[in-house]
Amino acid sequence: MATAPAFPKPVAVETFHKKPYAAISPLRPELSQKGRVVYVTGGSAGIGLAICHAFASADAGTVILTARREGPLNAAVKALSKEHPNTKFVGQVLDATDRTATDKAWAQLDSDGIVVEVLVLNAAHIPDRPASVLELGYKDLWPSFVTNVGANLDLIDRFYHQKKRAAGQKLVMNISTMAIHIGGIVKTYGGYGATKNAGTMTVQMIARGVSPDDMQVLSFHPGVVFTESVAKAGVTEETFDWDDANLPGHYAVWAASEESKFLHGRFTWAAWDVEELKRDESRKKIEEDEAYLRVGVIGL
Repeated sequence: MATAPAFPKPVAVETFHKKPYAAISPLRPELSQKGRVVYVTGGSAGIGLAICHAFASADAGTVILTARREGPLNAAVKALSKEHPNTKFVGQVLDATDRTATDKAWAQLDSDGIVVEVLVLNAAHIPDRPASVLELGYKDLWPSFVTNVGANLDLIDRFYHQKKRAAGQKLVMNISTMAIHIGGIVKTYGGYGATKNAGTMTVQMIARGVSPDDMQVLSFHPGVVFTESVAKAGVTEETFDWDDANLPGHYAVWAASEESKFLHGRFTWAAWDVEELKRDESRKKIEEDEAYLRVGVIGL
């Protein structure tokens, strides 16, 4: 069997993780999500499902998860409810690119008196084959822009402008990817990288326009996790040394805490040790360099 390729590791920290660890445990009292209403797109499997589990472990009051397919969504809600009886799970069959359906879904939340406090943008569209932008062409690439940029913008807009306002702070987690910045991945999955880069930049610009005390925003690369959508894109279990899906699951809970406030509007990796991020050279760079860990043009 061929050795799985190793990815270059950006030197924001010295310590990298492939599995969950104590500092991001959803059981830590400091990371409690007690009573919060959490909305997770693409929550029926893979990273999204792991995120649902993690927020429930952190004592979230309600977790709303969306998926396009009713069968897997119902199965996920059933499994989550069994494992986390103290959290209410609500499944929404939803294609976030369908604005009419999204109108109805959020109108129903408003009618039910549900105010979302944490928005996790996990649903993504990946082209069905590794290819450059021009090899894919407009027809095959545009759906990724519609999902990875347009649908996420639509959801943040709805989330921020809910008719009933949550009493506390709002939080947005954008599940991005290392394909927005690592050369080898960008060449192989250029279309995906382009759309996720644009989506991450959009989220970054949203963050610049709001205070973290109003709406805290963080984008992060979840890790190299083998999911159904990845498999459909032509990747096999032998392709990479995969990360544990619970790593980004737990990291999302940490990202929704006061401890991550200093990263408002930035892009990180779930693998980066958060204790090192919070102190030492990394924290100093974040505080002193406005461009550090942001999408932009290097060298200007």
